[in-house]
Amino acid sequence: MITIDLYRNHKGEITGFTSRGHAGDAPAGESVVCAWVSAVTQMALVGLEQQLQYPVTYRADTKKGELQVTLQRTPDAKSQALLGSMETVLYQLAEQCPQDVRIREHGGEMNV
Repeated sequence: MITIDLYRNHKGEITGFTSRGHAGDAPAGESVVCAWVSAVTQMALVGLEQQLQYPVTYRADTKKGELQVTLQRTPDAKSQALLGSMETVLYQLAEQCPQDVRIREHGGEMNV
């Protein structure tokens, strides 16, 4: 099972994410689901760092199938567009493969 944790601030903006685990649809290194999750999450990291020049910290552990990314400044429209696109694709994948992908949301409580 691949678990994706999405972290949000009080405005509901994505401030980071963690993806960990492996899908059970195929042996390690052959899973299409794992490949999709890896491609989408790594695209978000590369987009933030290289295209937007956005400061992030990240940690990757390929043996555990883990990628953790945290924004290092207040989210802006561009970072949210990129991370929102990642979120949309991951939710679509979780809907198609619920036995292999789970998404959990953290934070984002609106204090009115």
